[in-house]
Amino acid sequence: MNASHLSPRSAEASGDKIGELVSVLTDMFCRSGKAERERVSAVFSEVLLKVLDRLEAASRVVLAERIGAEDRVPKPLLKKLASDEELDVATPVLLNSPVLSDEDFASIVTEVSNAHMLVMCRRRPIRPVLTRVLAERGDAEVLRSLTRNHAATLGGDTFDLLVARARKDENLQEALSERPDMPVSSAERLVPFLSRELAQRIRDGSKNEALVNAIATRTAREVEIQLREFSGAASKTQQLIDSAIDGKVPVDVAVSAFADKERAFELAQLLARKVDWPENVVVPLVFRDDEKPLFVLCRVSGVSNEAYGKVVRMRSKRMRLSSATASESMRRYQELGPGEARNAFIAMAKKLKLPANL
Repeated sequence: MNASHLSPRSAEASGDKIGELVSVLTDMFCRSGKAERERVSAVFSEVLLKVLDRLEAASRVVLAERIGAEDRVPKPLLKKLASDEELDVATPVLLNSPVLSDEDFASIVTEVSNAHMLVMCRRRPIRPVLTRVLAERGDAEVLRSLTRNHAATLGGDTFDLLVARARKDENLQEALSERPDMPVSSAERLVPFLSRELAQRIRDGSKNEALVNAIATRTAREVEIQLREFSGAASKTQQLIDSAIDGKVPVDVAVSAFADKERAFELAQLLARKVDWPENVVVPLVFRDDEKPLFVLCRVSGVSNEAYGKVVRMRSKRMRLSSATASESMRRYQELGPGEARNAFIAMAKKLKLPANL
Protein backbone atom coordinates (compact mmCIF):
# COMPACT_ATOMS: atom_id res chain seq x y z
CA MET A 1 0.00 0.00 0.00
CA ASN A 2 1.44 3.36 -1.05
CA ALA A 3 0.12 6.74 0.04
CA SER A 4 1.24 8.37 -3.17
CA HIS A 5 -1.07 6.01 -5.09
CA LEU A 6 -4.06 6.31 -2.75
CA SER A 7 -4.08 10.06 -2.10
CA PRO A 8 -4.95 11.16 -5.67
CA ARG A 9 -7.70 8.54 -5.80
CA SER A 10 -9.14 9.74 -2.50
CA ALA A 11 -9.21 13.34 -3.68
CA GLU A 12 -11.15 12.43 -6.84
CA ALA A 13 -13.53 9.86 -5.30
CA SER A 14 -17.29 10.40 -5.02
CA GLY A 15 -19.17 9.97 -1.74
CA ASP A 16 -19.95 6.29 -2.33
CA LYS A 17 -16.43 5.58 -3.52
CA ILE A 18 -14.97 7.32 -0.45
CA GLY A 19 -17.00 5.03 1.81
CA GLU A 20 -15.73 1.99 -0.05
CA LEU A 21 -12.15 3.25 0.06
CA VAL A 22 -12.33 3.90 3.81
CA SER A 23 -13.81 0.45 4.40
CA VAL A 24 -11.01 -1.22 2.43
CA LEU A 25 -8.32 0.79 4.18
CA THR A 26 -9.82 0.07 7.60
CA ASP A 27 -9.88 -3.65 6.83
CA MET A 28 -6.23 -3.53 5.81
CA PHE A 29 -5.28 -1.59 8.93
CA CYS A 30 -7.17 -3.82 11.38
CA ARG A 31 -5.85 -7.01 9.78
CA SER A 32 -2.25 -5.87 9.58
CA GLY A 33 0.22 -7.62 11.83
CA LYS A 34 2.16 -5.90 14.56
CA ALA A 35 5.26 -5.47 12.42
CA GLU A 36 3.35 -4.10 9.45
CA ARG A 37 0.99 -1.82 11.35
CA GLU A 38 3.61 0.86 11.99
CA ARG A 39 4.01 1.40 8.24
CA VAL A 40 0.34 0.96 7.43
CA SER A 41 -0.93 3.35 10.10
CA ALA A 42 0.81 6.41 8.66
CA VAL A 43 -0.71 5.82 5.21
CA PHE A 44 -4.09 4.98 6.73
CA SER A 45 -4.15 8.23 8.72
CA GLU A 46 -2.93 10.38 5.83
CA VAL A 47 -5.63 9.20 3.47
CA LEU A 48 -8.49 9.24 5.99
CA LEU A 49 -7.72 12.75 7.18
CA LYS A 50 -8.14 13.93 3.58
CA VAL A 51 -11.55 12.33 3.09
CA LEU A 52 -13.07 12.34 6.59
CA ASP A 53 -15.04 15.57 6.08
CA ARG A 54 -16.73 14.06 3.00
CA LEU A 55 -17.53 10.76 4.68
CA GLU A 56 -21.15 10.23 5.72
CA ALA A 57 -21.89 10.18 9.45
CA ALA A 58 -22.92 6.51 9.41
CA SER A 59 -19.60 5.56 7.84
CA ARG A 60 -17.70 7.70 10.34
CA VAL A 61 -19.49 5.89 13.18
CA VAL A 62 -18.43 2.51 11.77
CA LEU A 63 -14.86 3.75 11.39
CA ALA A 64 -14.72 5.10 14.97
CA GLU A 65 -16.17 1.89 16.39
CA ARG A 66 -13.59 -0.19 14.55
CA ILE A 67 -10.49 1.81 15.45
CA GLY A 68 -11.51 3.62 18.65
CA ALA A 69 -9.92 1.03 20.93
CA GLU A 70 -7.00 0.17 18.62
CA ASP A 71 -3.43 1.07 19.48
CA ARG A 72 -0.95 2.50 16.98
CA VAL A 73 -3.61 4.67 15.34
CA PRO A 74 -2.01 8.08 14.68
CA LYS A 75 -3.20 10.77 17.08
CA PRO A 76 -4.28 13.33 14.45
CA LEU A 77 -6.90 10.92 13.09
CA LEU A 78 -8.15 9.97 16.56
CA LYS A 79 -8.37 13.61 17.69
CA LYS A 80 -10.36 14.41 14.56
CA LEU A 81 -12.81 11.62 15.35
CA ALA A 82 -12.95 12.49 19.06
CA SER A 83 -14.01 16.05 18.25
CA ASP A 84 -16.53 15.04 15.56
CA GLU A 85 -19.78 16.98 16.03
CA GLU A 86 -21.70 13.69 15.79
CA LEU A 87 -21.57 12.22 19.30
CA ASP A 88 -22.00 8.67 17.99
CA VAL A 89 -18.78 9.14 16.02
CA ALA A 90 -16.81 10.66 18.89
CA THR A 91 -17.95 8.31 21.68
CA PRO A 92 -15.92 5.17 20.82
CA VAL A 93 -12.74 7.24 20.76
CA LEU A 94 -13.54 9.42 23.77
CA LEU A 95 -14.38 6.39 25.84
CA ASN A 96 -11.96 3.71 24.68
CA SER A 97 -8.87 5.14 23.00
CA PRO A 98 -5.63 3.90 24.58
CA VAL A 99 -3.64 6.22 22.32
CA LEU A 100 -4.97 9.65 23.27
CA SER A 101 -3.71 10.93 26.60
CA ASP A 102 -5.57 13.10 29.09
CA GLU A 103 -3.53 16.01 27.74
CA ASP A 104 -4.88 15.23 24.26
CA PHE A 105 -8.46 15.15 25.50
CA ALA A 106 -7.92 18.38 27.44
CA SER A 107 -6.74 20.06 24.24
CA ILE A 108 -10.05 19.36 22.45
CA VAL A 109 -12.44 20.24 25.30
CA THR A 110 -12.86 23.77 23.95
CA GLU A 111 -13.95 22.35 20.57
CA VAL A 112 -16.63 19.92 21.74
CA SER A 113 -20.09 19.97 23.30
CA ASN A 114 -21.11 19.21 26.86
CA ALA A 115 -22.38 15.86 25.60
CA HIS A 116 -18.82 15.03 24.48
CA MET A 117 -17.45 16.11 27.86
CA LEU A 118 -20.02 13.90 29.58
CA VAL A 119 -18.57 10.91 27.74
CA MET A 120 -15.04 11.92 28.77
CA CYS A 121 -16.21 11.88 32.39
CA ARG A 122 -16.80 8.15 32.09
CA ARG A 123 -13.15 7.36 31.36
CA ARG A 124 -11.21 5.48 34.03
CA PRO A 125 -8.91 6.81 35.28
CA ILE A 126 -8.82 10.55 34.60
CA ARG A 127 -5.81 12.63 35.58
CA PRO A 128 -5.90 16.18 37.03
CA VAL A 129 -4.88 17.80 33.72
CA LEU A 130 -8.25 16.77 32.26
CA THR A 131 -10.45 16.98 35.35
CA ARG A 132 -9.49 20.62 35.80
CA VAL A 133 -10.54 21.56 32.25
CA LEU A 134 -13.79 19.60 32.51
CA ALA A 135 -14.60 21.37 35.79
CA GLU A 136 -13.94 24.74 34.16
CA ARG A 137 -15.86 24.14 30.92
CA GLY A 138 -18.58 21.62 31.74
CA ASP A 139 -22.22 22.28 32.54
CA ALA A 140 -23.96 21.06 35.71
CA GLU A 141 -24.47 17.52 34.38
CA VAL A 142 -20.80 17.25 33.44
CA LEU A 143 -19.69 18.44 36.88
CA ARG A 144 -21.89 15.89 38.64
CA SER A 145 -20.72 13.04 36.42
CA LEU A 146 -17.08 14.02 36.85
CA THR A 147 -17.42 14.24 40.63
CA ARG A 148 -19.17 10.86 40.85
CA ASN A 149 -16.34 9.17 38.93
CA HIS A 150 -14.07 8.26 41.83
CA ALA A 151 -11.43 7.10 39.35
CA ALA A 152 -11.07 10.76 38.36
CA THR A 153 -8.31 12.46 40.34
CA LEU A 154 -9.34 15.96 41.42
CA GLY A 155 -6.69 18.45 42.47
CA GLY A 156 -7.26 20.86 45.34
CA ASP A 157 -7.98 23.74 42.97
CA THR A 158 -10.49 21.58 41.07
CA PHE A 159 -12.28 20.67 44.30
CA ASP A 160 -12.49 24.38 45.16
CA LEU A 161 -13.90 25.14 41.70
CA LEU A 162 -16.51 22.39 42.04
CA VAL A 163 -17.48 23.64 45.50
CA ALA A 164 -17.94 27.17 44.14
CA ARG A 165 -20.14 25.85 41.33
CA ALA A 166 -22.11 23.72 43.81
CA ARG A 167 -23.43 26.75 45.70
CA LYS A 168 -27.01 26.29 44.43
CA ASP A 169 -26.73 22.73 43.11
CA GLU A 170 -27.70 20.20 45.79
CA ASN A 171 -27.03 17.26 43.45
CA LEU A 172 -23.44 18.40 42.99
CA GLN A 173 -23.15 19.01 46.74
CA GLU A 174 -24.26 15.43 47.34
CA ALA A 175 -21.77 14.11 44.77
CA LEU A 176 -18.99 16.06 46.49
CA SER A 177 -20.06 14.69 49.86
CA GLU A 178 -19.33 11.18 48.56
CA ARG A 179 -15.68 12.01 47.73
CA PRO A 180 -13.47 10.67 50.55
CA ASP A 181 -10.48 12.47 48.98
CA MET A 182 -11.89 15.97 49.50
CA PRO A 183 -9.35 18.34 51.12
CA VAL A 184 -10.27 19.87 54.48
CA SER A 185 -10.20 23.41 53.06
CA SER A 186 -12.70 22.49 50.31
CA ALA A 187 -14.95 20.73 52.83
CA GLU A 188 -15.03 23.85 55.00
CA ARG A 189 -16.05 25.95 51.98
CA LEU A 190 -18.85 23.52 51.08
CA VAL A 191 -20.53 23.33 54.51
CA PRO A 192 -22.29 26.75 54.41
CA PHE A 193 -24.07 25.74 51.19
CA LEU A 194 -25.56 22.51 52.58
CA SER A 195 -29.22 22.26 53.52
CA ARG A 196 -30.00 20.96 57.00
CA GLU A 197 -31.37 17.75 55.50
CA LEU A 198 -28.27 17.05 53.41
CA ALA A 199 -25.93 17.93 56.29
CA GLN A 200 -27.85 15.47 58.45
CA ARG A 201 -27.51 12.68 55.86
CA ILE A 202 -23.80 13.36 55.57
CA ARG A 203 -23.32 13.25 59.34
CA ASP A 204 -25.19 9.96 59.57
CA GLY A 205 -23.64 8.07 56.67
CA SER A 206 -20.91 9.78 54.66
CA LYS A 207 -17.39 8.37 54.27
CA ASN A 208 -16.11 11.90 53.61
CA GLU A 209 -14.31 12.39 56.92
CA ALA A 210 -13.18 15.93 56.12
CA LEU A 211 -16.74 17.04 55.40
CA VAL A 212 -18.22 15.27 58.44
CA ASN A 213 -15.65 17.02 60.65
CA ALA A 214 -16.29 20.38 58.97
CA ILE A 215 -20.03 20.04 59.62
CA ALA A 216 -19.34 19.11 63.24
CA THR A 217 -17.08 22.15 63.66
CA ARG A 218 -19.69 24.48 62.21
CA THR A 219 -22.39 22.91 64.40
CA ALA A 220 -20.18 23.43 67.44
CA ARG A 221 -19.82 27.11 66.55
CA GLU A 222 -23.60 27.43 66.20
CA VAL A 223 -24.05 25.73 69.57
CA GLU A 224 -21.58 28.14 71.15
CA ILE A 225 -23.45 31.11 69.72
CA GLN A 226 -26.78 29.77 70.97
CA LEU A 227 -25.32 29.10 74.41
CA ARG A 228 -24.05 32.65 74.63
CA GLU A 229 -27.45 33.96 73.64
CA PHE A 230 -29.56 32.11 76.16
CA SER A 231 -26.93 31.78 78.95
CA GLY A 232 -29.39 29.89 81.11
CA ALA A 233 -32.09 32.54 81.04
CA ALA A 234 -35.59 31.06 80.74
CA SER A 235 -36.63 33.43 77.96
CA LYS A 236 -33.55 32.65 75.87
CA THR A 237 -33.97 28.93 76.48
CA GLN A 238 -37.53 29.11 75.24
CA GLN A 239 -36.39 31.08 72.21
CA LEU A 240 -33.94 28.33 71.32
CA ILE A 241 -36.64 25.67 71.64
CA ASP A 242 -39.03 27.76 69.54
CA SER A 243 -36.36 28.27 66.89
CA ALA A 244 -35.66 24.53 66.73
CA ILE A 245 -39.37 23.72 66.41
CA ASP A 246 -39.83 26.37 63.69
CA GLY A 247 -36.82 25.10 61.77
CA LYS A 248 -34.84 28.31 62.17
CA VAL A 249 -32.15 26.43 64.12
CA PRO A 250 -31.20 22.78 63.47
CA VAL A 251 -32.59 20.40 66.10
CA ASP A 252 -29.05 19.10 66.60
CA VAL A 253 -27.88 22.54 67.66
CA ALA A 254 -30.48 22.79 70.41
CA VAL A 255 -30.03 19.18 71.54
CA SER A 256 -26.25 19.61 71.69
CA ALA A 257 -26.57 22.88 73.60
CA PHE A 258 -28.87 21.40 76.23
CA ALA A 259 -26.86 18.18 76.58
CA ASP A 260 -23.53 20.04 76.88
CA LYS A 261 -24.97 22.22 79.64
CA GLU A 262 -26.75 19.24 81.26
CA ARG A 263 -30.11 20.94 80.79
CA ALA A 264 -32.15 17.73 80.85
CA PHE A 265 -35.50 19.43 81.49
CA GLU A 266 -35.07 21.74 78.50
CA LEU A 267 -34.03 18.78 76.35
CA ALA A 268 -37.23 17.00 77.38
CA GLN A 269 -39.25 20.14 76.62
CA LEU A 270 -37.80 20.23 73.12
CA LEU A 271 -38.54 16.56 72.45
CA ALA A 272 -42.06 16.94 73.86
CA ARG A 273 -42.71 19.84 71.49
CA LYS A 274 -41.30 17.88 68.54
CA VAL A 275 -43.67 14.93 69.05
CA ASP A 276 -46.58 16.91 70.54
CA TRP A 277 -46.58 14.99 73.82
CA PRO A 278 -47.02 16.39 77.36
CA GLU A 279 -43.78 17.38 79.09
CA ASN A 280 -44.61 15.27 82.15
CA VAL A 281 -44.54 12.16 79.94
CA VAL A 282 -41.22 12.96 78.26
CA VAL A 283 -39.19 14.38 81.17
CA PRO A 284 -38.89 11.05 83.06
CA LEU A 285 -37.61 9.32 79.90
CA VAL A 286 -34.38 11.34 79.79
CA PHE A 287 -32.84 9.50 82.75
CA ARG A 288 -34.81 6.29 82.56
CA ASP A 289 -32.75 3.08 82.79
CA ASP A 290 -34.53 1.65 79.76
CA GLU A 291 -33.21 3.97 77.06
CA LYS A 292 -35.37 2.63 74.22
CA PRO A 293 -38.16 5.26 74.52
CA LEU A 294 -35.56 8.05 74.47
CA PHE A 295 -33.91 6.46 71.43
CA VAL A 296 -37.23 6.48 69.62
CA LEU A 297 -38.17 10.08 70.50
CA CYS A 298 -34.75 11.38 69.49
CA ARG A 299 -34.65 9.48 66.21
CA VAL A 300 -38.14 10.53 65.10
CA SER A 301 -37.24 14.11 66.10
CA GLY A 302 -34.29 14.06 63.71
CA VAL A 303 -31.47 13.93 66.26
CA SER A 304 -28.26 12.79 64.57
CA ASN A 305 -25.89 10.14 65.88
CA GLU A 306 -23.38 12.87 66.70
CA ALA A 307 -25.85 14.94 68.74
CA TYR A 308 -27.17 11.87 70.52
CA GLY A 309 -23.60 11.14 71.58
CA LYS A 310 -23.78 14.30 73.68
CA VAL A 311 -27.02 13.09 75.25
CA VAL A 312 -25.24 9.84 76.12
CA ARG A 313 -22.44 11.82 77.79
CA MET A 314 -24.98 13.80 79.81
CA ARG A 315 -26.75 10.61 80.92
CA SER A 316 -23.44 8.90 81.71
CA LYS A 317 -22.32 11.76 83.92
CA ARG A 318 -25.63 12.06 85.80
CA MET A 319 -26.27 8.30 86.10
CA ARG A 320 -22.59 7.32 86.49
CA LEU A 321 -22.73 4.87 83.62
CA SER A 322 -19.65 2.92 82.57
CA SER A 323 -17.89 3.62 79.28
CA ALA A 324 -19.02 0.18 78.07
CA THR A 325 -22.65 1.06 78.78
CA ALA A 326 -22.26 4.41 76.99
CA SER A 327 -20.69 2.70 73.97
CA GLU A 328 -23.54 0.20 73.88
CA SER A 329 -26.05 3.06 73.96
CA MET A 330 -24.40 4.69 70.97
CA ARG A 331 -24.31 1.41 69.07
CA ARG A 332 -28.00 0.79 69.64
CA TYR A 333 -28.94 4.33 68.63
CA GLN A 334 -26.89 4.14 65.45
CA GLU A 335 -28.63 0.89 64.53
CA LEU A 336 -32.11 2.34 65.02
CA GLY A 337 -33.30 3.36 61.56
CA PRO A 338 -35.99 5.98 60.86
CA GLY A 339 -38.55 3.39 59.76
CA GLU A 340 -38.11 1.21 62.82
CA ALA A 341 -38.20 4.30 65.07
CA ARG A 342 -41.42 5.50 63.46
CA ASN A 343 -43.13 2.15 64.00
CA ALA A 344 -41.96 2.04 67.63
CA PHE A 345 -43.18 5.62 68.17
CA ILE A 346 -46.63 4.80 66.82
CA ALA A 347 -46.81 1.76 69.11
CA MET A 348 -45.74 3.87 72.12
CA ALA A 349 -48.30 6.54 71.30
CA LYS A 350 -51.07 3.97 70.98
CA LYS A 351 -50.13 2.37 74.31
CA LEU A 352 -50.03 5.75 76.08
CA LYS A 353 -53.09 7.05 74.20
CA LEU A 354 -51.09 10.00 72.89
CA PRO A 355 -50.93 11.56 69.41
CA ALA A 356 -48.62 10.00 66.83
CA ASN A 357 -48.23 13.04 64.59
CA LEU A 358 -44.89 13.17 62.79
